[in-house]
Amino acid sequence: MPSVPTSGSTPPPVWDAVPQAGPVQYAGFWVRVMAAIFDGVVLSIVWWIILLFLPTQPVPPPPPDPDFEAVLHYVQSLSAPRETIIYAVLVWAYFAFQESSSAQGTLGKRMLGIRVGREDGGRLSLGTATLRTWPIYVPTLAWLAGPSIGGLVMLIALISCVVVAFSVRKQGLHDRMAGALLTRR
Repeated sequence: MPSVPTSGSTPPPVWDAVPQAGPVQYAGFWVRVMAAIFDGVVLSIVWWIILLFLPTQPVPPPPPDPDFEAVLHYVQSLSAPRETIIYAVLVWAYFAFQESSSAQGTLGKRMLGIRVGREDGGRLSLGTATLRTWPIYVPTLAWLAGPSIGGLVMLIALISCVVVAFSVRKQGLHDRMAGALLTRR
């Protein structure tokens, strides 16, 4: 005969209990930087594998008397527009598909317990995840328009991301545009 708990003993565990809602813990700036570093390593490995299958182009010689503008043009000439587009698509796909999936985060974010979701807690759509990740892939594409445009877009993207450090809910401008919140699990 099963024993009935008395007033002094602990009740048996409830396996289908829903956890109590507590305060939301937002993913701050530095934990997001760490996730981005890990994601950057993963993307670098995948990119180097892809480069093995792309035809190579000859490397142009560096400018003889480089000024800042000449160096920027030289750096831009090191990758073909086709490679730049392929890389931007790779970065977009890596972030947008994982953040809109049921995993709700990239490998780096999942490793650090970060969840990407809408402000109401739901999953992002692929379109919303694409909007949220623009600071990651758009600057790469902007370099196709030239160093000046590429540098300006990169600066705007950097500002969008740094805002996370100063926001109460740890949202960058790109997060606000997409109505997204990054929380810790």
